[in-house]
Amino acid sequence: MQPVILVVLLSAAAASSIGGFLLCLRSWSEKSLFAMISAGAGLLLAITLLDLLPHTLHVGSGRVMPFVLIGFSCLFLLDWMGHAGENNTRAMGSARIIGVLSGFLLHSYVEGISILASFWMDERLGWSVLFAMLLHKVPDGVTVASLLLAVTRSRKKAFWGAAGLGAATLAGALSFQIAEPFLQEGWVPVMMALTTGVFLYVSASHLVPFILHERKGGQGLFFFAGMVAYLLLMTFFHSNAHLHA
Repeated sequence: MQPVILVVLLSAAAASSIGGFLLCLRSWSEKSLFAMISAGAGLLLAITLLDLLPHTLHVGSGRVMPFVLIGFSCLFLLDWMGHAGENNTRAMGSARIIGVLSGFLLHSYVEGISILASFWMDERLGWSVLFAMLLHKVPDGVTVASLLLAVTRSRKKAFWGAAGLGAATLAGALSFQIAEPFLQEGWVPVMMALTTGVFLYVSASHLVPFILHERKGGQGLFFFAGMVAYLLLMTFFHSNAHLHA
């Protein structure tokens, strides 16, 4: 692995840890935590629909779209089996958080694969993919840390949850480095499609119902704020990219 790519991977891994660290710097009220969760949910849904899904279509075309449905369905089955016979509201909330964290870890793992695979195919593409990932790595860390902090009330667990995303990114890159000689071309779009389906389920079936269930006044507006913020960032950076092209 080239030193520059190793630095790139470490930067991507550190970004999510920074998001968790920022959240854990001070004490946050329940109102603030819910606002962060709402904004994070909006960010996650926007990332899925505006970034992951279009990128999957661009790289793999329509032939990989069934794998989006497969990813969605797999997480639904895991969620359904985990909730079978569960009537305790608190336990249901904990299971939902575990599902969200699992989705983030899977996504981060695939991101590590995608970064290294992109640099392997084309260095310019690699930098573009890295930039897109860094754009949401910090919000990813904030989202995971805020969810864990709300459930566990432990800053240490919240930080290590966010740091775990970075570790999953490095693990994905290492897996690609080891397995690349044995893999056939075309598997990366399939993995991206699977993780898109997972994130679509996580954002639409885990976080959105959580926000609707809590109904804490006007705090749900932060959900829309998160989506709008990511849309504006995407528009700004794409405009700059075209100006410098």
